[in-house]
Parts: sequence; C-alpha cells; structure tokens
Amino acid sequence: MTLPALARIRQIARAGDTLRAWRMFEASALPQSSAPEALSLKGRLLKDRGLRSEGDERRQLLQQAQAAYLAAAGDRRATYPLINAATIAFLNDRVDEARGIARHILEILRSGAHEQETRYWLAATEAEALLLLDDAKASREALEHAMAAAPEAWEDHAVTLRQFRQILKRLGRSPDLFDHLEPPPSLYFYGIIGLPDDESEARAKLEQALDEIRPGAVFGALAAGADILVAELALKRGARLHVVLPTSIARFREISVRQYGMRWVERFDRLVEEADVVDVLGGNSELSQAAILDGSRVAMGLALRHARILATRALALHVSRGTDDAGGWEAHWRAHGLPVHKLVLDDTLPPRGGGLAPASSRAVLGSPGPLPPVSGNVPIEEVFAEGGTIRAFADLPTAMDHALAVLRSAPDLQLGLDQRAVALDHSLEIDCELAILLARAAPSGSICASWPQAAALDLLTPDCRFESAGEIVTAMGDVPIGLFCPRSAI
Repeated sequence: MTLPALARIRQIARAGDTLRAWRMFEASALPQSSAPEALSLKGRLLKDRGLRSEGDERRQLLQQAQAAYLAAAGDRRATYPLINAATIAFLNDRVDEARGIARHILEILRSGAHEQETRYWLAATEAEALLLLDDAKASREALEHAMAAAPEAWEDHAVTLRQFRQILKRLGRSPDLFDHLEPPPSLYFYGIIGLPDDESEARAKLEQALDEIRPGAVFGALAAGADILVAELALKRGARLHVVLPTSIARFREISVRQYGMRWVERFDRLVEEADVVDVLGGNSELSQAAILDGSRVAMGLALRHARILATRALALHVSRGTDDAGGWEAHWRAHGLPVHKLVLDDTLPPRGGGLAPASSRAVLGSPGPLPPVSGNVPIEEVFAEGGTIRAFADLPTAMDHALAVLRSAPDLQLGLDQRAVALDHSLEIDCELAILLARAAPSGSICASWPQAAALDLLTPDCRFESAGEIVTAMGDVPIGLFCPRSAI
C-alpha cells in the first residue's frame, strides 16, 4: 500500500469515475489491507457504487460500505470514518443506528479527545452529525463556521454539500438549505470579435456583469475582442481561466487575433501564459464554423463538469451586437435549463478577413476488429481498414449511441471515438489510424476517446461522461484521451 496509490484512486473517485477507481482498487493490494486509510477508501468506493445501484444490491453495498468505515475507525476516536458510517446508515434506512453513531460523534467532539483533523473537517463533521439528528439550524451554523475556517477549499466544500443534500432529501427538507454556502459558479463565455480602441463601454458592462456573477472559473476561447476582455477581467477578480481553442494556438492567433492588431496579440499571448489550462482541439488544422461550434461545446461541457465537481452552478455569458443571432451553442445550453447572461454592446467593429474554411463535424467510431451490426443510428460511412474497422457519424451523440449499442451486442469489445471538423471532401480513410489506436488503448468493454473533444458529451449526452485519462504515445505524437465504461459494468 502506498499513499500515492490511495490518493490517485481517491482523486478518480472524486471526479465521478467510480468504475475505474474500483478496478484500480481491486487490482492493488488494498483490498487485503487492514490499514484505516485503505478501509476508508474501500468504504468510499462501496458507497459510491451503492448510491448508483437499486434494491437489494444498493442495500448490500451500502451495508458493506458502512462496515468498512466502522472497521477503519475500530476502537479509535476517529470522527472521519464514524461520520461516514453514520451517513451511510442513514441513507440505507437504518435511521436509529445512524443517529446513535451521530450522538457518539458529538460526544467525542465536545470532549476534545479525538484524533487530529483540520478545523474545517471537525466543524463539518459536527454539522453533518447535527443534520442527521435533524437539527438544521445548528447544522447550518456549524457548516458556516467550517467554511469560514477554510474559505478557498472548494473541493472539500463540494464533497460536504453533496452529502448534505442527500441527507436533506432523505429528511424531506428543502435541498436549498445550504445553497448560500456553495462555491462560486462556473462560467462559459462567448463574445463578439472586434472592439474599438476605446473599450470603455465594453469594459464597464463586463465589469458589472462579472461583479454580479462572481465566477470561480471561466471557460472559453480567446478571440480578439470580448473573449480576451472577459478573460482579463475574470483573472483580475481571482477566477481560474480554462481556454479551449478550436484549432492550433498559432493558427487561431493568426486568424482570430492578429488581424485586429498587435495589441490583441500581446494580450492573447499573455492570457495563454496565465491560464490554468489551455486545451486545443487536435485534428482541426483549419479554423471553420464547425470547429468553432465544436470548441464551444467542449468549453461548455468542461464548464458543466467543473460545476458538478464543485457542487455549484453553471451559467453562460454571451456578449453580442444587438443584431446577432443567439448561435448554435445557446440552444444546447438552454436545453439543460441553464441561465444565459446576455450583454449587448453598441460600440463594436465588423469582423475582418476572409471567410472561414468550409467544413462539417464528423465523429468516428473505431475497433481493432470487426464491428457487429446493430439496429438504429446508421453510420454515414463505414471503412474496413488494415488493423480494424471504423464507422463515421454526423455528430458525437449519434456515434456514442451507436457505440453503446455495439457494447450491448459485444460487451468485451474495445472501441475508439474521435471527433473533429473536416473538409467537405475529406476521406474517411484518413481518420482510420487514430480511431483504431484509440480503440487499442481502451480496456475491454470500454470506449477510449480523444480529449478534450469527449468533454462535449457532458453537454450533449450527460449520461455518457468520459474522464480524462492522460495520454497515449503514437507515431502522430502524444494524444490526450478520455475513458468511458458503461455503468452496467460496475
């Protein structure tokens, strides 16, 4: 057992990839360990699996999770495993047992004779025990105290708030009791290209909007104009910047930034350096409307993912001219009932340069061997290449639906999924190599996809959530990947 292994599995579980975390746990020496850290991790993973299950399977998994946490506590005065055991018992309809453990935890905390923990976790544990005892007022005060002790520990806050909302649901109380404590929202931004030298109108309106929204992280591209100004002002307010570019940095800078003057190039380069993350959609050698829309969907998916991890809200900021259409991205966003903060500028410049390259989106599903026939979601084209088979689809959700149908028919297959904007005369054979390489990197019964493209599914098909899984080394260079394993395999 090593602490890095424990930390890595716990990180994957926190990201929501329960199956992958459980497989890593089983493949390690941890299941045989009696160490409290290993038993607590086992309890966490069994709880996650149990909450995704139903009926007897749910009850049994939650009971096993509770037992693991109690074993982790042993005869120690350890509040962390005890509070988890209490909450699991409560969610498993063992209310009297849960409240007995909760009272014991409060006695330990009030005695001061407990194992060392951070101020945040001690106060949050007290709040959770009080909530299990249905003392919502005292619980709220304790959680406010906890978060005041660690105001920037957003991921810890998120774990707590998710668990509290599950308890509130079981109690039949309003789920918004603790909403005032949630982390700052995740913001997707999209704005007009081209602003005049005098940016006073745009700056004043954007400063007011960002002061109202108070985002913790912002996601979008960096075209000259509103995009760059939003990113600068968000960074000034302490938000994290996650940049998503629809083509290479050099090509995007040339087409969407340089044409508007060197002052924009300097600001673009500075933001690329200051950003927390810069994701580039590989495979898009040219900038097109299809690539821009794909990039928007990826940025929106990443914004939703960030909001989910931190148990907070997601919203969009659209900076436009009064005559602009909403754009294809907004329909996807609003389909989830998500808010759009609209900001109209009067003082703008028209776009410069020639038209963008004509292109369309294409999603490609690959396999190292034959793909079985399945009904529905018919591909637009199929190619039998050396080393495998690929099928092409007009969009990512259709390709994903087809992939799931394939796995239902042949559960042990390895599948690869790639998505990009391609020229209208693009030959499918060109896409064979990467799609099949992705398939070969997939564990049996799973799908390996190019990343961050697969993050768009958080927006388009939320039940099909990929997790970032590092890179694979290929003759084409290192390719970032995401992995998806059907829940039925858990």
